[in-house]
Amino acid sequence: SKAQSVLKHIYYFYNKYIQSLLLFNKVPYTSIVRYYLLFKKASIMTDETKAPITNGRPAHPPKRNNSPPVVLPTHGTAIVKSALSGDTVILLGRIPAGAPPGTRPPEVLFTFERVTAPRMASKSNNNVDDPGAFSSREFLRRLVVGKPVSFETRRQGATAGDRVYGLLFLKGLNEGDGPRNLAVESVTNGWAIPKVFGSEMQVGGEKEGEDEVRDYERALQVAFSEAKTGMVGVHSVDPTPLVRNMSNAGDGGFSCEALVESLKQAKVGPIQCVIEYIFDGSKFRLQIVDERPEVQQYIHGNVTLIMAGVSCPRTGSPRLGTQSEEYAEEARHFVEIRLLHRELAVELLGVDKNKSCVVGNVLHPRGSIGTELLKNGLGRMSDWTGRMMDPAQVPALRAAETVAKRGTLKIWKGYTAPKLSGDSEIQGTVVEVLTGDTVSILPNNVPYTSDLVLKKVSMASVRSPRLGNEKTGKVDEPYAAECKQRLINLTIGKQCRVTIDYEREIPLGDRTPETRQFGTIGIGKREDVGAQLVSEGLAETQRHRDNDEKSSRYDELVAAEHRAKELKKNRHSDKEYTKTSINDLSDPRKAQAYAGSLISQSRPLKAIVDYVFNGSRYKLTIPSENCTIVFALEYLRCPQAGPPITSTRKDSKKAEPFGDESKRHAKLRIHQRTVEIIPHNVTKGGVITGQLFVGGGAARTDIGMELLGSGLARLDQIKVDYGEVPKHLLDAQTISQTSKKGIWSLEDPEAAARKQREARAAARGDAKPKELTVSDVTLSEIRDGSHFFFHTVGDASIAVMEESMKLFTKTH
Repeated sequence: SKAQSVLKHIYYFYNKYIQSLLLFNKVPYTSIVRYYLLFKKASIMTDETKAPITNGRPAHPPKRNNSPPVVLPTHGTAIVKSALSGDTVILLGRIPAGAPPGTRPPEVLFTFERVTAPRMASKSNNNVDDPGAFSSREFLRRLVVGKPVSFETRRQGATAGDRVYGLLFLKGLNEGDGPRNLAVESVTNGWAIPKVFGSEMQVGGEKEGEDEVRDYERALQVAFSEAKTGMVGVHSVDPTPLVRNMSNAGDGGFSCEALVESLKQAKVGPIQCVIEYIFDGSKFRLQIVDERPEVQQYIHGNVTLIMAGVSCPRTGSPRLGTQSEEYAEEARHFVEIRLLHRELAVELLGVDKNKSCVVGNVLHPRGSIGTELLKNGLGRMSDWTGRMMDPAQVPALRAAETVAKRGTLKIWKGYTAPKLSGDSEIQGTVVEVLTGDTVSILPNNVPYTSDLVLKKVSMASVRSPRLGNEKTGKVDEPYAAECKQRLINLTIGKQCRVTIDYEREIPLGDRTPETRQFGTIGIGKREDVGAQLVSEGLAETQRHRDNDEKSSRYDELVAAEHRAKELKKNRHSDKEYTKTSINDLSDPRKAQAYAGSLISQSRPLKAIVDYVFNGSRYKLTIPSENCTIVFALEYLRCPQAGPPITSTRKDSKKAEPFGDESKRHAKLRIHQRTVEIIPHNVTKGGVITGQLFVGGGAARTDIGMELLGSGLARLDQIKVDYGEVPKHLLDAQTISQTSKKGIWSLEDPEAAARKQREARAAARGDAKPKELTVSDVTLSEIRDGSHFFFHTVGDASIAVMEESMKLFTKTH
């Protein structure tokens, strides 16, 4: 047995040596045959379980009770999954009947009997091809991959993982032609050589056609002779057989980023590649085989491709000890039987964040493999790669994913539509724009009795630039103010319709998290206000995780952002952003110094109401003057409003009666709207007072008159006493008093206090009738028929004041 083992190894290496010499015509053909036959007669086989060679060919294995189970039948048909080299393929069988769903069909490694092809590059040969190895593999790959073949088994191992040796036959080119023996076909074209050399007489001298094995060997000899004579394939001298100059992207060969950029600059479009390996359903290894001059520097380069727009479950790694995700193997097989070892056009779109893989599309003549994966529930949309695609290609992927979701197929088997805590649709009026992507809406037919009835909605899948915070020193992001103002112009005070797409828990620091609704907001003919902001470059689409819910119009948002980037609008512009500086006149000194220029204006000033403190006091921005001011309605006093519902201050004052109602009325009418003001005066506190009008034309309204007429404000009594209040305001207050509207429906506070004092005195029993007193007085001023001022005669303080006034008059 030791001698047989030694001779077996000698035979194996000598056989390889003879084949390599034959490839380069280094020894005479007769010498090769002589030495080869010598070793054949020694009855040495590489497999000790096989029968010895007799008459130049192996005898059939003896029948034994303990013979290994047959992996393949003697004859049958299969599909060629891939071609590993010029003499070896992987055959794909049928899935057994009754197998559970997801079962993969059996695979067999099949090698041509008595034929050898040049070795492909691998770790065992230092990643260097034998001459002509790749061309040999390509010849066989183009011929058989994906096609049905018939096989004839000659030798096989004990288990399904063992290599099987035999013959493969492909259907003839023309109708009526017999099947083509692929081994003979490869030898004829010079891409393989037989392992047995010699003429028919040298091998045994039997009659022609007596044995099919002998016929096969003779066919190989004839084919080999023709190839050598024709100097084709590995026998070629000019040109010499190809030896690839292989390189790997990111491994010292070339960078993925350089590949993509050079192809874009050359405008070559899709490039031809062979799909060499499938990592998972959406990640492949490609070999570039495009021979165009623009791609020549990358030919035979290997690069990893991530399919754009699709993400499939990941397969496990035995080396790392990781398990495959559910449906990962099924998705991988789905792609393998359609793409593996096919030469296809590949469109490169970009690179991943690590710049180690390219992102692109495989252009199959029969359609999109990504769409098919999504449709069958074997993948989900990948938004970060989908952004690199042409926006027109994305809706088909989204529709395919939706079909799988509704059918709860494969990875979506447990999918349920997102549950909402409120209504899925809202119709109402936009009361306030909080940020560039969030608004407060008052639903239709809901009275505005509290800020709690407002619906806070953010635009789904839209992210606006974040506003800063003066208290914390955080500055605005570029275009934050412009985005918010644009949203104000589009929505404030208008009827809207909202389709809620999903909800999120928003953390609020120490407070209870808020359940925020995200939806698509439509105003008038605009179906999606968010898309308008994105298309103008003022906002961007939100980057979602693959499992996150997103806007029902997400693809339109991505397309809008793509157009904004192409046109370099606002956020996407190459110009440096400069924020407009606004003069803040809320400081009393600055307000008093600047108020003169505002008061002296000959016509009303246009302003925007930024904030409503209470019914009659606001913060305004005057664009023409590039300033912000604190403005109050002249002559009016509104009840004190309560703190905002989000306030956490414990020392906040409670609202006075009708204070909140007055503030809500002002918010509904003028908050964040463009108004007209007529400044009249400025107080010591820096508050500019005057009139404020909202609306235009016949609808132009004095907001002060509205508040007085609704009983939500009263006139300043001091101004009334001095006779400074215009008559139309006095008449408006008189009407609301008569009608007992608002604050006038309540009892007069002074009268109520007087009654309370009398009631307490009566309860103590010390109530005494009031005594009438008569005094001599001097009238000093008469305001009107019912108001006057007087001095009591004989009051010493009056004499002192009169002397002081005489001295002041003489001095000044």
